[in-house]
Amino acid sequence: MAALNEALRDAIADLQQQDSRAIKLAFAHAMAEISEKIINPAVHAFPELEPNEEIWKSVAKARAVARANAV
Repeated sequence: MAALNEALRDAIADLQQQDSRAIKLAFAHAMAEISEKIINPAVHAFPELEPNEEIWKSVAKARAVARANAV
């Protein structure tokens, strides 16, 4: 997902707003399919893959800092 997120950022960097919306929507659909068809079944089959609350907080904070520093 992180790789798709970075690819999206690169793909829309120089696009106009209308074009970037279409690309974002396409990426959103792809990410949703990956979550639904791959990630969720994997976590269901192997519950130990699901990160705990502290890991989620750590990842969210790191991504927010990275986005803030990218501007």
